[in-house]
Amino acid sequence: MYRIDTQSLIQQLEAMLAIPSPSLHGEALADWLTPRLEAQGLEVMRTARGDLIAQCPGDRPSRALTAHLDTLAAMVVRRFPDGRLGVRPVGNWNARFAPGARVRVHDWQGEVAALGTLLPDKASGHVFNEAVDAQPSDWEHVALRLDLVETAPVELAALGIGVGSLVSVDPGIAVTDTGFINARHLDNKAAIACVLAALEAGAQPRDTRLLFSCAEELGLGLTRPMFEGIREILNLDIAAQGEGQNVCLRGVTIAMMDSLGPLHPLPTRRLLALCREHAIPFATDCFPYYSCDGDSAARAGADVRNALACFGADASHGWERVHRDSLEALARLVALWLDDPAR
Repeated sequence: MYRIDTQSLIQQLEAMLAIPSPSLHGEALADWLTPRLEAQGLEVMRTARGDLIAQCPGDRPSRALTAHLDTLAAMVVRRFPDGRLGVRPVGNWNARFAPGARVRVHDWQGEVAALGTLLPDKASGHVFNEAVDAQPSDWEHVALRLDLVETAPVELAALGIGVGSLVSVDPGIAVTDTGFINARHLDNKAAIACVLAALEAGAQPRDTRLLFSCAEELGLGLTRPMFEGIREILNLDIAAQGEGQNVCLRGVTIAMMDSLGPLHPLPTRRLLALCREHAIPFATDCFPYYSCDGDSAARAGADVRNALACFGADASHGWERVHRDSLEALARLVALWLDDPAR
């Protein structure tokens, strides 16, 4: 039985959360991940798009394990007369989760040019009274307040800020004594932390390609170089608690269906068998508004069998929260799956 170092898992997660990696802008996180994968004896490659591919040297894998490294973000689309900036979301997240978020604005080279806060149009009850409660909750009524004294167009241009500037959202990490990790972007850095923990526990990814995609939040998970020669994909991602859902918040959630339809029964049954055999707490669930990395491969016509295993969390794509027990359980399942021969 693999022993997962949960403390190390959480430390790795905190380190990744501190690195901005919006969709298609994951270079810094990929740079952080590469030496840690190489330290496990893996050969690491990077696609033209920026995805990471890791596998044992000389191996020709027939299956893959995937956990996306990209996160939600925003982009500047206009400047308002008062110096605030209008933004639109990168990835699918609701504007209700934007107000109050601390953010970093990146220049054209990707460096942090300014800090700021996302706010509703009417941000003060002392000024707008009850109108604060009546304003719409959508991206047209969200503005970015920069922590800059001078916000004239010429001043912003000198800093490399303008229409098209990337806005990354700070994670706001809080780890409690009761075992909860609260943060934005647990989706899907928590799953990557589980993969690293499984490798550190001694699991060997033989006949398995590890995939870390950089555009899953855009619905563009896996590309052809990533699933070439692959017959089976284990997707790792977030399972969201809520009305009508059956998430296991202290263990693993095995998805039976997502928005594309049923996950393939053969790899899914093996996941269930591993959980039962090794006493890993689990539940099964169906996700009506959800897609995963492997769905992109299926839509592209790849002949693959997709399975989906998740850590259980609350408030997905917002102020997410996961319990360390769920991460430990998923890491254990990953380690056992890596040892389970491909079929």
